[in-house]
Amino acid sequence: MEMTDQRIHLKASGDLLTVAARNQGEVSINEIHLKPLLAYAWWNNLPVIETVLDVVESTLKKTVYDVMPHDELLIEYTLRTNDIPDDSNEVEIIFNGVSADGVPFEVSGDLLLMGEDSRGFLKRMTAFRRRTDENIIRVI
Repeated sequence: MEMTDQRIHLKASGDLLTVAARNQGEVSINEIHLKPLLAYAWWNNLPVIETVLDVVESTLKKTVYDVMPHDELLIEYTLRTNDIPDDSNEVEIIFNGVSADGVPFEVSGDLLLMGEDSRGFLKRMTAFRRRTDENIIRVI
């Protein structure tokens, strides 16, 4: 049986990230609440961007697994920030591809996360030298 309707939709709205997956008639929707996640990272002295990425990746795996049980999920995305990750107040995650055990999912809805910019004037003016534009491939 050939799968023809595998889709993933991601949406960022306020402090909520929504991850939805569909495979034929099956649908799964999960949410990530950013405020508690950011508080957890801050309280435990964890790198914020890496913590958010880990949770997005694991939520994506769970959401896809709900509609299509699999062993390996391949996630390819581009991470862009406006400064080094720990100082950045803008993070863009552009999904280039997601596949579960080799079955590709169509992905829509790249994520743009923005927060208050607490960097000083000089740090903002020189941030272009420290921007991140990195392609990431993860198998989970």
